[in-house]
Formats: sequence, C-alpha cells, structure tokens
Amino acid sequence: MIYLLLFAGVFMGWSLGTNDAANAFGTAVSTGVIKYRTAVIIIAVMVIAGAFLMGEGNIGKVNDLAVINDVSASEEKVAEAEAADLASGTDTAMKELRLKSALKAFIVFTCAAVTVFIMSYLGFPVSANQSITGAIVGWGLFHANYGDPSVRGVALSKLGQFASTWLLNPLGAGIISFVLVFFVTKFLEDKITKAKSYKKIITLGYLCAGAFSAFSIGMNSSANVTALYYDFTAKGANLLTNAQLTATIGGIAIAVGVLTYSKRVMMTVGSSIADITEVSGFVVIIAMALTIVIMGTWMGIPVSTSQAVVGAVVGAGLVKGAKHVHFGVFKNIAIAWVSSPTAAGLLTWLVALATQGYFK
Repeated sequence: MIYLLLFAGVFMGWSLGTNDAANAFGTAVSTGVIKYRTAVIIIAVMVIAGAFLMGEGNIGKVNDLAVINDVSASEEKVAEAEAADLASGTDTAMKELRLKSALKAFIVFTCAAVTVFIMSYLGFPVSANQSITGAIVGWGLFHANYGDPSVRGVALSKLGQFASTWLLNPLGAGIISFVLVFFVTKFLEDKITKAKSYKKIITLGYLCAGAFSAFSIGMNSSANVTALYYDFTAKGANLLTNAQLTATIGGIAIAVGVLTYSKRVMMTVGSSIADITEVSGFVVIIAMALTIVIMGTWMGIPVSTSQAVVGAVVGAGLVKGAKHVHFGVFKNIAIAWVSSPTAAGLLTWLVALATQGYFK
C-alpha cells in the first residue's frame, strides 16, 4: 500500500516528459526533418539511458534544497525507530516513519503536478522542474522552526542556486545558441544546404543532437521525479534505498510522458517562439544540450530543459534580427516561469497547514 504513494512522483515524471523532454526534438519535428514517432522512441530510450547511467548524481542535490525536517532530526527519528524495533520485536515504528516520508513526497509531487496541469490548461508552457522546486520550498517554509535556527525549513543557499539558474540557464543557452548559429549561418549553412547529401546530413545531425540532448535530460531531470522518495539517511527511512534505481524510475516515468502526450509541446517549442531554419534548429538542440550539461556540472543541481530550449530558440532567432522572435509568446513563457513555482509553493503550504497535526 505504501508504495502506491510513489504514483505521485511517477505522475510528475509523466508531466515532465510531456513538457520538458519533448524539447530534445522540438525543432526537428516542427521543421519536418524527423518524424514524430521516430523522435519519441529515441527520446524515450536515451532518457532512460541517461537516468540509469548518470542520473543518481543529482538525487542528493534535490533533497538538499528543502530540509523538510532537519536532517539530524530525521536521523534521530530513525535511531528511535530502530531502538523501538529492538525493544518490541516489531517494525511498526519504522513503518510509520517510512509512511510519513512517503506521504511528504506524495504531497509535494501532487501539488507540483496539479500546478503543471492547471498552467498547461490555461495555455502557459511551464517547467516541471520549477514546479517541484516551488512545492518543496512551500512545504519546507511551513515546517521551519523559526524559533530554532538549527532546524531549517529551506536551505537558503541551495534555493539561491536553484533560483539563479532560472535566469542563467536561458541566458546561457541564448548566448551559446546565438554564437553557434551566427557562425554556422555565416560560414557553413550555404555550403551545407547546397550539398547533394544535405538531407542525409541534416537528418543524421538532428538524430545525433536529439539523442545527446535526450540523454542529458535523463541525466539532469530524473532526480526531480523521485528524489524525495530516496532514503538519504541510509537507514531505511524511505521507500527507495538505491540511488541508481531511484533515478531510473524517474527516467522511465519521463519516457512514458514523451511516448504518450508530447507532440503539442514539440510543435510549440519548435515553431512558435522564433522563425528558424532547419540548420538553425539543429544548432538549437546542440546549444540546449550543452547548456544543460554545463549548467548542471557548474551549478551542481538539475536545471530546466524548457528554459534552456526557449533561450536557445530566442538566441537563434535573434541572429536574423529581433523581428524573427515572437516576443509575445516569450512573455507568456516568462510569466509562467515565475507563476509556476509560486503557485506550487503556495498550494503545498496550504496542504501542509491542513495536515500539520499528522506530521508533528
């Protein structure tokens, strides 16, 4: 029964797949170079591969953001539960602790998923990563002990890191994309398009770039799906105790989202933000993937693929001039970047208020 609570994380992963992971082939599908069915199969396989091979590195980073109950306090509860087991000969106390940990994760992910659903229904493209972050912060702020600084609700330094990526990530992707597209347009695009094997070259390029991008999404974003179910105390206080398995479950959930409901997002990302060519669209995917890897390595935390691809598309469009960028669409996306984590945090705070008696 307790493992059914993992469904909220899986549902959040599905949402992330429909919104974020589709970005890997958004420009390829919208320009008609790659068929949608081919794209989603490649994304699904590479997302799972990225999660399985390299996703576990981000598990601890997500848990570090919010000290839902202070780490030392969690460890103390585990010790108490273990002592109770020895004294009574049962594992009732440990099961209760695991249930509470799973319920916290369930609440956080459900609130984040509801936020993503509502924003999507209203027509706002949102980042699942941001919604999860906002939900974690909302829970942590409610359960902070403001009279005891040693028991924090939110790790402010980590929160600052996460928030800074919401500016640095799209900005970095835009700069990288602008530079790459500028040089490719100036020195290579004419030669590439005039080549006899142009279609084969551009198709192969999109396939390789999209596969690399999907792998980076699995590596970067799988942690956001299941990290709160991971036992960071290493004492059996949560549902999942293997970091690689935790990340892989997240990757599979993302892959299912891509396979079932990602076409609309692909077309929006690929064609609504800016006017770009087939060659520029290929460079956009490279710029997005490079940004995810660079930002993830530099900042040491998961970053939003949606923000990276939006920044990269805008950067590519600006190469031909501002008139080729649809700033009205970009404005709506920017509004969503602020409102999504705020709404998720507020909703989680309200749920925390309603359930405070159980988690004391």
